Amino acid sequence: MAFEFVPAGPQHRSAILDLFRAAFLSEPNPAEWVWKYDTNPHESISVLALLEGNAVGFFGGVGTVYRGETGTLPGSMSVDVMTHPSARSLGRQGLFKELGEVYGRLNGARGVPFDFGFPHERARKIEERLLGYLTIERAGQFSHPTPLARAGRMSHLLTRKVWDEAFGFRHESLAEDIHSRPGWRTDRSAAVLNWRFRNRPGVSYHTLQLFGLTGRSRGYAVYRMSNDRALVVDIQTGRSANDLPDLLAELGAGLPEGARSVVVRLPVSSTMARQLVEEFGFLPEESDTHLLARPLIEGFDAQTAGQALDYRFSDHDIF
Repeated sequence: MAFEFVPAGPQHRSAILDLFRAAFLSEPNPAEWVWKYDTNPHESISVLALLEGNAVGFFGGVGTVYRGETGTLPGSMSVDVMTHPSARSLGRQGLFKELGEVYGRLNGARGVPFDFGFPHERARKIEERLLGYLTIERAGQFSHPTPLARAGRMSHLLTRKVWDEAFGFRHESLAEDIHSRPGWRTDRSAAVLNWRFRNRPGVSYHTLQLFGLTGRSRGYAVYRMSNDRALVVDIQTGRSANDLPDLLAELGAGLPEGARSVVVRLPVSSTMARQLVEEFGFLPEESDTHLLARPLIEGFDAQTAGQALDYRFSDHDIF
């Protein structure tokens, strides 16, 4: 019996959610799936495997675009990979491999040069062996006990802070600056940030934006609480030396009393990681995932692109 592979769409959602229940023995949130796959400002192609009309495998893709000083490219992050327990007797690894290959082929055909993900250790080894993913690094993660001390000078006196409001046109100059930097990062436009942090059902994020007196954005941070840990799921700043110190200080002052630590995820060798450790006393902690990347266009150097990917917690859909 041969598997049939089709691009997954909203019309397949009921079958996909049933597959999720069988694969993970837990109840999915349908609204989360609508948000992730149907309302995302960017497109990707997810793939559904069918056997005699029944859903037996799924390889999801969250759409984005990669932005950097060398240009803009379509992008995709692989998520929600699953196979039905019944597929084990039919060659589960064979199904997984075919599913991933179709996903890569379809997204590569629309110009996505590489995709990436953050699997746990067991999945990492399988994805390396069967699909050719490259391990870039164990995801960088750094933490600091609260409170966060102010390390800036007096620039905070010239700053306006805004909590929990939509990202608007004043953010776009910062987004353009972020998008023009060396390396790659996923889209940080206002439309994407509002979708990611203000429209997600059932998840509460807090956003902090800093603006100078002229209204120009100096930076932003987004966090959500996980028990007593404030997970800073995204943090971006301008190029002024005081932007990061002031942002961290305002963030620390705005955290709830129950927050005992602040946790940030970003590349181990990045400039911001070095600043957090050397200037602000953050300490590295071991994360439970690795950053993986896979070329989807023949000849594309996914290793180099992955090493240049300026990721955050928010680039992993579960955060």
